[in-house]
Amino acid sequence: MPDSRKGRPAPSGSPQDVTTVLLSVRESATKINPFVTMLVNALRADPTVSVEFFSWPRALTARYDVFHIHWPEAVTRGPSRIRRATSLMLSLLLLLRLRIRRTRIVRTAHNLAPHESGWPGERLILSAFDRATDAWITMNAHTPLPEGSRGQVIPHGHYRDWYRVPALTKTDAPELLYFGLVRSYKGVDSLAAAFSRADALSHFRLRILGKPDPSGVSTTLQQLIAADPRIEPDFRYVPDAELAAAIARARLVVLPYKNMHNSGAVLLALSLDTPVLIPANPITRDLQTEFGSDVVKLFDGELTSGALAAAVAELPDDGFIGSIDMSSREWSLIARSHAKLYREVRAW
Repeated sequence: MPDSRKGRPAPSGSPQDVTTVLLSVRESATKINPFVTMLVNALRADPTVSVEFFSWPRALTARYDVFHIHWPEAVTRGPSRIRRATSLMLSLLLLLRLRIRRTRIVRTAHNLAPHESGWPGERLILSAFDRATDAWITMNAHTPLPEGSRGQVIPHGHYRDWYRVPALTKTDAPELLYFGLVRSYKGVDSLAAAFSRADALSHFRLRILGKPDPSGVSTTLQQLIAADPRIEPDFRYVPDAELAAAIARARLVVLPYKNMHNSGAVLLALSLDTPVLIPANPITRDLQTEFGSDVVKLFDGELTSGALAAAVAELPDDGFIGSIDMSSREWSLIARSHAKLYREVRAW
């Protein structure tokens, strides 16, 4: 029987063979978050899984077997004090319902902590969700979990189903690229300083693409940009097609985050066949082992002009490295691992 929800076919098999999963993200997230879209599309191709997006009526009244939490703070927060207080009260009701119905909770640990801290009431509820979680998904083998937790590593998928690799030639004036939100913890100031001091890169340009955080562009970065015409800032949200073209055109993407954990930006650059230079830590060393030192280049400590110039010197003269093997990040494999975990926790 066809499924009336947007005309997609209903999962095959008897109802008891299908695991119904409610995600903690709303359907509107598919317009701005490729990860959500690609994960849901892959899961809906599996006949043993039925996936629904979050809404409060659905969360509090519908039947589902697993509640899969992504970015739990998105559930508890709101644009106003009244909406935030309402969301927190509804979150308490949801926790109670999940416990009474013995609905299993799966949690994907995207970040070590929310990028923006919440107020005390929110932190208490988020801690309650953590304690109630039955199984955790981490995207690497180094994410710490609460003591005694059950965890499984399911890596982040590639972006080739979302951003097509443009057919471009590398520019005569070679480019280095930083892209993403321009925030203090992402080390853009240190990148601009290292680039300005690297005499070996005098024929390169450095492009900085992305919106600054609400506090604006730092004084240091403003001064570096004013002093070096080779640094080209573009402080705005960049549409997908334009971003893909910029990444594919760059000789090297540099992401000098002060603390790098899971980074979709790294996977995006590799998906578009562009090497990356990123800080060395256990997670990024695993990435280098997975993809190779020719496309994942590491630096220790704060980025220096020497480390930047050394990474560039290792690149091919024509800027082409060929197609990067992303088979380990296929979404069909990732969906299969999710579906297996859903079945397991449902049976507990």
